Amino acid sequence: MATGRIWRGGAQPIADAAETEITTAPDVVVASTASTTNLPASAAISDRELRGRVWALALPAIGEQLLALGVGASDTFLSGHLSSYATAHLGYGQADAVSAVGVASTAVWVVLTSFFAINIGVTALVARAIGAKDRSLAARAAGQGVLLGLTAGLALMLAAVPMASLITHVLGVSGRVVDLAAVYIRVFSLALPATGAASAMTAAMRGAGDARRPLLVMLVVNGLNIAGSWVLMNGLPSLGIQPIGVIGSACGAGAGWLCGALLAFTLLRRRHPRAPQLVRASLRPNFGLAKRILRVGLPSAAELTVFQMGILSFLRLVVPLGADIYAANTAINTVESIGTLPGFGFSVAATTLVGQALGSADPALAVRIVWAAMRPCVIVMGVIGGLALLVPHLLLGLFVADPTVLAVGDIPMRFSAITLPACAVSFVFIGALRGAGDTKFPVVVRATGTWLVRVPVAFLLIPLLGLPGGRLAMSLDYCTQAAITYWRFRSERWRRAKV
Repeated sequence: MATGRIWRGGAQPIADAAETEITTAPDVVVASTASTTNLPASAAISDRELRGRVWALALPAIGEQLLALGVGASDTFLSGHLSSYATAHLGYGQADAVSAVGVASTAVWVVLTSFFAINIGVTALVARAIGAKDRSLAARAAGQGVLLGLTAGLALMLAAVPMASLITHVLGVSGRVVDLAAVYIRVFSLALPATGAASAMTAAMRGAGDARRPLLVMLVVNGLNIAGSWVLMNGLPSLGIQPIGVIGSACGAGAGWLCGALLAFTLLRRRHPRAPQLVRASLRPNFGLAKRILRVGLPSAAELTVFQMGILSFLRLVVPLGADIYAANTAINTVESIGTLPGFGFSVAATTLVGQALGSADPALAVRIVWAAMRPCVIVMGVIGGLALLVPHLLLGLFVADPTVLAVGDIPMRFSAITLPACAVSFVFIGALRGAGDTKFPVVVRATGTWLVRVPVAFLLIPLLGLPGGRLAMSLDYCTQAAITYWRFRSERWRRAKV
């Protein structure tokens, strides 16, 4: 299958590799293969074709995540390059703006954990349904994902508005940054229902092997965010628009997600050769199907919650080091977030294709998929880590112009040479476990790396070494996660998971 054909129609479902006779039960999918060559589907797919399918899903997913991260990265860039006119008008400068956006973005990602639970469940269930050639189940799973995303977003919005100040105080910030971050959270929270629905719809597309249209959705989200944030943060005196700084950044991000949700809904209402189609019947509440989605997704939410709580504890150790050091940490996080894009892309490919392979009852093919995703992921992220080691100032300078921030971020940035390759390994293995429905074990992985390695080591090293000690603790955390996920994959216990 040509790569161009994959790009136009999405990656061909694994179940199409051979003729299959499939029966489905509520929790399992059983398939008997009957190909004309009497070979299992794994043997019917060449290594070259398998690599093509992996790349066909990974590349658009990388682009999608790049645009998703662009919502935060562009805000960091814009706040780090706040114009002199805006600074004079607002009464605060680049360091305060970067710190406020960094704190608020961290809090927002913690809140979005609920969406992550829904998305993982939707992707896994849709992938299994597509692998079993049950398009009706795929459509119903997508519909329940939309309803769950809207409900979770509304609940989170109602909680975030009154609790914004409490959230910023928990993060340990003080002074003007507290008020700026709290306002950002309140404004952006108004878009949380749209964000939940949009992320569920793109998760359904990815589970079906449709990786192009989620990329289009995120292009709209990020494009509107950049344009709106730039105008509102710095103002346009010639048009009478006054700068509103950090508030403008939140307005731009919220408007982008709202338009992205409308576009995603429009796309899923149309027929597509791979992705499920949302119809009125699929949007009716189905508590049994919603329960299946949450049964798979909630452990992933717990996983991310454990991880994010560790990040918050880590940040509380960094915040007292001062605004410049915290701004440097925020910029490093932004660079590393971009550096982990290949990990996200190949993790998505592993989740989707492993789910489809197991949906067509071919665990041997699932194993081949994981290694086909692992090799290029480690190579690409290793190269990015090498750049961080050799030219840290160049990478940091893309997001912050303050010379003091660049100076304190030089050595900590270099630890990315260890962090990123280890991330590549853990990302792909965790993606494979999610596709198999083995979503509970990653909770153990995150808890071990975060609470037994990152936080204790950072607690010991930050007072001695400052920010470099903290970044070293993060590197050791990801190395631990890589080792544990490799062990789990080799144990093959994931084969027995139910979706």
